[in-house]
Amino acid sequence: MNSRDRLRLLFGPYLAPPLERGDRATCLYRDALVIITGWTAAPIPWPRCRALDNCKDGGSGLLVDEELARAVRHEAAAAVMHWWAASPTAVNNWRKALGVTRTDNEGTARLIQAAAEKGAEEVKAREWTEEERERRRRNTVENDLGRHLVTGYHGPLWTREDIALLGTVPDKEIARRTERTVEAVRQKREQLGIPNPAGNRWTAEAVALLGTLPDREVARLLGRSLQSVTQKRCKLRVSKFNA
Repeated sequence: MNSRDRLRLLFGPYLAPPLERGDRATCLYRDALVIITGWTAAPIPWPRCRALDNCKDGGSGLLVDEELARAVRHEAAAAVMHWWAASPTAVNNWRKALGVTRTDNEGTARLIQAAAEKGAEEVKAREWTEEERERRRRNTVENDLGRHLVTGYHGPLWTREDIALLGTVPDKEIARRTERTVEAVRQKREQLGIPNPAGNRWTAEAVALLGTLPDREVARLLGRSLQSVTQKRCKLRVSKFNA
């Protein structure tokens, strides 16, 4: 796939809103009333804005209206960055705000499929000889290339924005927003010494589990720390699980 095809818009054309400097509009990304501050000189010119309420997050940037939101939901991130001259961080933030993932975006799925097909063709066309394999093996051992391997967690990397969410809402909600498991969120939160959020209170159903399984298993099911489960069980004088 060449660069032109890679950046092709699948669901265009996209029409910019007829706004002028000083006009007011609603930005879906900022979820706030904004004022238009100018226009970009991108391949698809687009209005820039800032929130009227300085307390709102988002700062100054492109106006994410229904039309741009449609592009973010359906086009590949690379295409949006090119045609709207947006930064990778901006596009990533828009996708998160609109609930877009790698699996429900047609443009991204198309690029992933093309990359997979290209990789399969290259592997199929290239057969390594035993001599080449041995030479690569020796090179790996002599240069200790194994030190670059990442052991343990192999999921998506934690960004500063993801980490900032820890402890602010229940682990289950953070897991949904960051596309992780509740267990992965709990482990990261405990690793950083961040306590359970106040919103993650003990429900009657959760309390009913105490003593019916080992504390460690109850902690895993509830997305809580082992210490939290043990303390709660002891506080309520529930007998320890006995197999």
